[in-house]
Amino acid sequence: MEIVDTAAGERMRLTIDRHADDLTATVIIDRPNGPETLRLEAVADNHHRLESTVAPAEPHEFQASLVLTAKDREQVLPFKMVEPEGHHH
Repeated sequence: MEIVDTAAGERMRLTIDRHADDLTATVIIDRPNGPETLRLEAVADNHHRLESTVAPAEPHEFQASLVLTAKDREQVLPFKMVEPEGHHH
């Protein structure tokens, strides 16, 4: 999971090792005013990459969960996003 610069602006990106036709991925970011939800969509030229259609709100340091769903199963993976050293907004 990473935040990347794309031609459309900053996006959340998930890169997976194996393709799953029915995989859905959602990032739920813990924000002080309530959760921020970003659905990740498959990138047309790379079926191993899913990206959000909008940028995550600032700040880019947060606690979040990645919710993966496939074949009627769901897995919730908590993670923490941190800014790279020396990168400030």
